[in-house]
Amino acid sequence: MRPRHFFLLVLPLLLPDLAWAQVRIVGRVIEDKSALPIGFADVTIRSPGGATLGQVEADEFGNFEFTVRRGYGVRIHAARIGYKENTTPLLYFDEHRLLQVEVRLDPEAILLAPLEIVAWSEVIDNAMLEGYWRRVESGLGIYITREQVEARNPGFVSDLLREVPGVQMSGGTVGARPSVRMVRASNRNCATQIFVDGFLVNPRDITGEPEDFRIDDMVSPASVEGIEVYRGLSTVPPEFLNPDAACGVIAIWTRRGGRS
Repeated sequence: MRPRHFFLLVLPLLLPDLAWAQVRIVGRVIEDKSALPIGFADVTIRSPGGATLGQVEADEFGNFEFTVRRGYGVRIHAARIGYKENTTPLLYFDEHRLLQVEVRLDPEAILLAPLEIVAWSEVIDNAMLEGYWRRVESGLGIYITREQVEARNPGFVSDLLREVPGVQMSGGTVGARPSVRMVRASNRNCATQIFVDGFLVNPRDITGEPEDFRIDDMVSPASVEGIEVYRGLSTVPPEFLNPDAACGVIAIWTRRGGRS
């Protein structure tokens, strides 16, 4: 039997004094092998004795959230049809006010009766990209589509962003791997928020400082389906809102199972 996995990233966050006793738990349920999100999983937060403290259904991208009192130890349990259930070890919060958790589930083999195909239906697009295509139609941000990527044939993803107004490169030239951020973030103590397939990949580190993240170390142009760029807080969609979103948002979507 394979060991069950979970991933825990503890991030300090400055909150109002009235919330000093509260801990916000933000998490995502993903498949262990592919790291793809598992939508609509049942997620339960439990006390050390096993009592249920709260229960939610993850959204289509596997995201969930709880708020609990600091000082309590809890476990996170996730379940979804077709996957083996998983429960994290006991989590303690100490002085932290925000925790990010990934709960990984292994697929569970289900025996099916013999199947005879009698008709074909239209291929359903990747649900992860539906929100991206919808936002492209809205036109609130700056978008780079797959067709534009193929037309430009860049060496790195950062090369696609060099001509986007308000985007700043540092630590590299054309053909190198620079750090990418918004110009508006230069005078703030926060980093431009970078999402890959809907998940924040450059959160603050354990000291509270923004991480120096290089897009080109994670994503190649060949894997990009689309890119969204939001320069100001007023245009950032709810999916990407967090305390540092005022410093700009770059969302990258890969081609996993998407349109060809």
